[in-house]
Amino acid sequence: MLLFPAVKKIVLHDGFYRGADNFGISISHLAPKNGYTIKITEQQVAVSSYDEAAAFYAQATLNQIRQQSPDTGTLPCLEIEDWPDLKTRGYMLDISRCKVPSMQSLLELVDLLASLKYNQLQLYTEHTFAYQNHRIVWQDASPLTPDEIREIDAYCAARHIELVPNQNSFGHMERWLRHSQYQHLAESPNGFEHPIAGWKEFGSTLKPTLESAKFVDELFAELLPNFSSQNFNVGGDEPWELGQGFSKELVNNHGKTRVYLDHLLRIQNNVRKYGKRMQFWGDIIINDPQLATELGEDTTALLWGYELDHPFPEQCMAMKNAGVDFYVVPGTSTWNSIGGRLYTSLPNIDSAAFNAYQHGAVGLLLTDWGDNGHHQSSLLSIPAILQAASRSWNASNEDLDLKSASQRIPNPLSVSEYDAIIALSAIAGSFSKYLHNGSWLNKILFAKIDSLENLRGDLDLLELESARESLTGLAVDGELGLARDLLLFAAEKGISILNRQHPLPVPKELISRFRHYWLLRNRPGGLEECVAFFT
Repeated sequence: MLLFPAVKKIVLHDGFYRGADNFGISISHLAPKNGYTIKITEQQVAVSSYDEAAAFYAQATLNQIRQQSPDTGTLPCLEIEDWPDLKTRGYMLDISRCKVPSMQSLLELVDLLASLKYNQLQLYTEHTFAYQNHRIVWQDASPLTPDEIREIDAYCAARHIELVPNQNSFGHMERWLRHSQYQHLAESPNGFEHPIAGWKEFGSTLKPTLESAKFVDELFAELLPNFSSQNFNVGGDEPWELGQGFSKELVNNHGKTRVYLDHLLRIQNNVRKYGKRMQFWGDIIINDPQLATELGEDTTALLWGYELDHPFPEQCMAMKNAGVDFYVVPGTSTWNSIGGRLYTSLPNIDSAAFNAYQHGAVGLLLTDWGDNGHHQSSLLSIPAILQAASRSWNASNEDLDLKSASQRIPNPLSVSEYDAIIALSAIAGSFSKYLHNGSWLNKILFAKIDSLENLRGDLDLLELESARESLTGLAVDGELGLARDLLLFAAEKGISILNRQHPLPVPKELISRFRHYWLLRNRPGGLEECVAFFT
């Protein structure tokens, strides 16, 4: 019997229960904390749960047992004792890199998470909430409206999932700062040198002032009443140009982490007005974790890292020693890949969950980003979603049958779809030179003419030809078939680069199929911006 996530304790007995299916679930603090017990005999089904949420998890387990029972209307005799290792088991979807899912897609996502005993969802937002006084920022993005947020919030609550508001409030504000009416708030209003991407025409970071804090407080006042959650993720990651413009003297005199924290404290004062607990990305404060104690007990640091070698042990220990509550934050690593990077994401999730359990993290938040256009299919994230569900519920379980589990979720994958996801990722990982935060075929696919020369030293002709052969032999259709064909085109483009032939543009037929599959799951806003990456 496959129960997913795996239960802590199960004993199977002979016989079956064949009685009525209308048994109740009792609430008792004698049950494991946040957990439940199930005892099925030939005479009765007895279920006890710690609270209403645990009762929901017990019902989810019973549903799985029922689905696998050999005869309709029967349940095998057994005893189960089960509880989660991590209090919070969350998933965060990026809805600010072009792709905003349809309401149907979002509600289906909630059903998936609920079936896997997740209890938190975040929708990463920069500009994709329909703020009443800021239409210029979101008018082409098909944003979520207040009514839609309330509907999602209620749908989540009915399934014991907390919809946590998420609005970046310091860095990653380029969607705002490109517009003239907001540029007075920018650290570097005339652009800056990004350490990875080079020169950027617009600022991305708010200057650390009371004026900036008042500006985001106006956003909070409109956003937060739509959520029932008592938590609020204010972002704050990657303030790339902090100290390069307005705050240069401040940073020179006091250090970047000190200046960052002082402004985060201003934001926190805003958050407290609404009775919320602040969550923030921990990439800056981890440089001096003792400073985080100034934020007080009503805060949670989010320790994110998406590569195989991310130092979760050291970072978790640092936050634990500082007495600061924290989540670990691994990723699906589907972004910048087209075909996924399971060779990175699954070990990354394992490391995050293990260290969360070892060092007393409050929770795990699996992130699903959409960097540089969000071109990847959402199907590619399912193995990582399954892995994180399993590890955050039962960190010690080693027997993960992701393939079988993927066929028992709402909107299940077919065997061929799951196999294709594994194959696409394996092909992406077949290159001997490891690429951080993306795959080589994705990088080739979107490489512009003026950057092709720089790629030649990183590519190997035999590896590209092998990838082309593997992709050609991969039988899959639908949106995964589109992913295969985009990667196949990328392999051929890479071969052309090494042979010093002028590569052809992405075929119009592929772009047409891309538009088609996008609109099946997502809103039209952002589509044209996303497609522009292909040209």
